[in-house]
Formats: sequence, structure tokens, C-alpha cells
Amino acid sequence: MIQKEKIGFFGGCFNPPTNVHIQLANNLISNKTLDRVIFVPVGDYYEKKNLVPAIHRYNMLQILCKNNNRLEVEDIACIHKDKLYATDTFRLIWDKYNKNSDIYLIMGSDNFQKMPTWKKYKEIINSYKFIVIERLDHEEITRLDNVIYVKSSQAKDTSSTYIRNKLQSGEDVSNFLSIDIINYIKENGLYGV
Repeated sequence: MIQKEKIGFFGGCFNPPTNVHIQLANNLISNKTLDRVIFVPVGDYYEKKNLVPAIHRYNMLQILCKNNNRLEVEDIACIHKDKLYATDTFRLIWDKYNKNSDIYLIMGSDNFQKMPTWKKYKEIINSYKFIVIERLDHEEITRLDNVIYVKSSQAKDTSSTYIRNKLQSGEDVSNFLSIDIINYIKENGLYGV
């Protein structure tokens, strides 16, 4: 029997995508937890303050993934104008990729802890496999059989809000963002730059 490729789908705002997002994805590949990671930025329907248009977040992720054939970006959530809940996005991913792949949904432990508040939570938790990135300083979370828990010191990522504030103040953000992303932000006048 041929073993299916293990693909992780890393969803989020990526507003902007940071060095830590890429490092986490690369670590999951290098430690052989996954064969590939596909980033799935939320669409414009997502209600969050200071969220730049999905096309820019998608483009920035494309820039970060351009030299790594094991990292990709999926526009499955960005192209929708109607509101998608996590359950809708997960179903779209499942329908598109499940036939030839073993699918994992990647999220931080903070989001995993919030899942009981999501629409169709029980269906989600019972239908999919997850990779949960735990901060080393994070409290203990509920253990489930369909979840791979990965501890990471990188998961104490500086918040995107912090990075956006530094950008608006004209401060150096090269510790958090690649030079290509910084240039893209400047060229497109994002985040008040």
C-alpha cells in the first residue's frame, strides 16, 4: 500500500506573515511530522481590525514560500466573498485534498483552546486530525488521540499587532519579517507605512 503524503494546512490571518510562521512550518517538515505545509489565509469576510485585503496577505505568503517546494499557499478561503466558518474552510480543504493526502490542520494552542466556541465544534474535533503548536510557557491543554502536540519556543511569537505598530512607527522589524515582506509592505503602502 502506498503511503499518503502528509500535508498540514496552516490557517490564519497572516497579517502580516512572520518569520516564525515559516520557521514553524519548516520545523514540522524537517522533523518529518509533515511532508508539506500549505498556508491558508482567511478571506476578506473575516472581521478583524486592521486586516489588509486578502490578496496582499496571499501575495506575502507566496513571497515567503517561493524558494521552498514543500511550502505552498492555498487561496481556498481568500476567494470567497461570503463568510466562511472554520468548519466550511476545513470541508473545502478536505474535499480538495483528502483523496491523495493525509490531512492535518495546524493551529496554535491558543486557538485550539478556543475551539469549543466555534460553530460545529464537535463535528470538527471528531472529523479531522490536528497539529497543535504549544508554547513552552503555555498551560497544559486537553489531550486528544487525533492531535499531535508539538512544543515550540518559537510559538511565543510576537503578535502581529506588535509588529504592525512597529511598522507604523517606522521602527526596524527585520527580526520579525523577511526583507522581501518589508519591501512588499512599503511598495503597497500597507499598515500605514
